[in-house]
Amino acid sequence: MVKTIMVLKKSSSNLKTGEKAPEFKLENPKGQKVSLTDLDNFDGVLIIFMCNHCPYVQTQTEEIKKLTEEFPSIAFVGINPNTETHPEDTKTKMKTFVKENKLESNNFYYLADPDQKTTQKYGAKCTPDPFLLDWRHRLHYHGRLNNKTTPKEEATEREMKQIIQKMLKRKESPKEQKPSQGCSIKWKNQ
Repeated sequence: MVKTIMVLKKSSSNLKTGEKAPEFKLENPKGQKVSLTDLDNFDGVLIIFMCNHCPYVQTQTEEIKKLTEEFPSIAFVGINPNTETHPEDTKTKMKTFVKENKLESNNFYYLADPDQKTTQKYGAKCTPDPFLLDWRHRLHYHGRLNNKTTPKEEATEREMKQIIQKMLKRKESPKEQKPSQGCSIKWKNQ
């Protein structure tokens, strides 16, 4: 039995609002490669660095599912940096996670980042760590999905929903980027 050590981290990134997001080409659990440019036909992209075993992610999957349903013109990309470092985060278990959480949709992609290079390029620190990109793939918002700060809390404000709505109306990025928090990413070299 593997003992998991949970370390609470707040998100931060070197990627600044308005900057073009780094390109990636990652595989889903079925072995199909997806790149950021493959998502050009969407009105925006919400990249969420996430994994299967994190209790912060597990309690946000319903919110992610709601967002995918409410915004079919947005691509939702879960990037799992822990596929090689945690037994609960393998590609096989990613497939199960998607099915069990009913995240199978035309606008949700769950991708593995086994070498963690994409995670490093974005500067993700925790799971979940959301990056909302506009239609040009420029960072619009780097912050939390809602005001829920612990797995046991209930969210009272769906912040990401409001931010996506404004982004789709071509409103400016929010001045305040409220950081997400969750479990630390399980880095290979640590």
